[in-house]
Amino acid sequence: MIQFLRSHATLLVVVLFWVFSALFLGPLIYLLLPATVFFFRSRDMWPEMLFGFLIILILSDISPEFVALRSIKSAKYGIMIALALVFLLETNRFAPLSRVFNIFLPFFVYSFFPLVQSSDVVNGISKTISYGLLYLIIPNYVLYNFRRQGWTFIRNLIFFILTVLIASYLLRYLNPRYVIIAGRFRGLFGNPNGLGIFCYLSFVLASISVYLNRGLFNFREKVFVFATLAFFLVLCGSRTSVVSAVMFLVFSRFFSVSPFLGFFFFFAFLAVAELVASNLSLIVMKLGLQKFFRLETLDDGSGRYFAWAFAWTKINEGGFFLFGGGFGNDEWVMRHNYGYLRSMGHHGGVHNSYLTMWFNTGIMGVLLFFRSYFLLFLKANKKAPIAFAIMFSTMFSVLYESWLTGSLNPFTILLVVVMTMLTEDDIVQWEERQQETSGESGEETADTRVVVPTWSSRA
Repeated sequence: MIQFLRSHATLLVVVLFWVFSALFLGPLIYLLLPATVFFFRSRDMWPEMLFGFLIILILSDISPEFVALRSIKSAKYGIMIALALVFLLETNRFAPLSRVFNIFLPFFVYSFFPLVQSSDVVNGISKTISYGLLYLIIPNYVLYNFRRQGWTFIRNLIFFILTVLIASYLLRYLNPRYVIIAGRFRGLFGNPNGLGIFCYLSFVLASISVYLNRGLFNFREKVFVFATLAFFLVLCGSRTSVVSAVMFLVFSRFFSVSPFLGFFFFFAFLAVAELVASNLSLIVMKLGLQKFFRLETLDDGSGRYFAWAFAWTKINEGGFFLFGGGFGNDEWVMRHNYGYLRSMGHHGGVHNSYLTMWFNTGIMGVLLFFRSYFLLFLKANKKAPIAFAIMFSTMFSVLYESWLTGSLNPFTILLVVVMTMLTEDDIVQWEERQQETSGESGEETADTRVVVPTWSSRA
């Protein structure tokens, strides 16, 4: 990891300059973010372009109480546009293109039609375009960087994530108010649940990386990577994310052995989960885990169940059942009923990706999106049996949060990276590609080589 910090010192300096600019230079941040993308491009720093985008998405999720950094929330559109421009102007460089976008193309095309009923058309169009761009440009940037650097790129991405998490932990010694809320650690995220989702998806990313390339980390590095992610996962106290991570670990074992066994265990899990849910309070008390599971909020689901019931009512009353009201419709409805929701003890959004997507695109959009979602993981499972474990654990995670429907959050991008790794032959079948290239030319070329760290190249 120390080697990573040394080799990416420029990126770290730029990130600090971004924060400084947001704090003290006001609107200049709107110019700096896209300008930095073109600066990285001019220096051939392609990984930094992706890493920089990720940290901006993380910073944009910071708590609204830090007013000075709120400009990043809107300025992040600039860096997305800059990345898209580079991709569109140099599409030939990325060829052959990733196929992730094509799998979801029917959903993206359809998602413009519900905007006819949108209450905020401009916002709806921008969210629809940005969601499509995320699935278009991120897989291609990941694939291009992998073709250039091999597994070194994935390795550095994981170390970058760990750097961000550790840096956020150190902030507690500067001022605990920055990273702790109501006794729970939230890091650079707006709330502890956001950190939990990020850690869960990072855990999945690290796991699939090691699954595809067992030589990616040595033993001590594996312990460091997974122990760090597990530490922050527990520290934030996110019940949903902890369960999602456990589901992934357990299901991956069964699906690796047999898809049939995996599905059997999945349905058995649902039956056991129903039994546990009916007696959850008693079980938590018996185990002495009242503090971690926040027993006082279990019965009311932390306000989520009320939000779900309210959202379902508005979906039916507002005429959004079949076709929805366009991206951003859920935010508009919930925001314009904030007074009532707050009086009932709810202070957030829908907290359910399925209902949020239903709000925005109707049942037609939900079916189109998950048709593509299932097809992608079905395809991925043929080459990586661990794929179904990722699919089901993610579907559980999005049941309690709406992150899957957002493009410019620090969560969906990680899932898209995982999707790319599972479906692109250059990555998932890298060993076969390397053997074919070596057999044909007798040596590895710059575009097909895979860099595998050895024991002597410790971070």
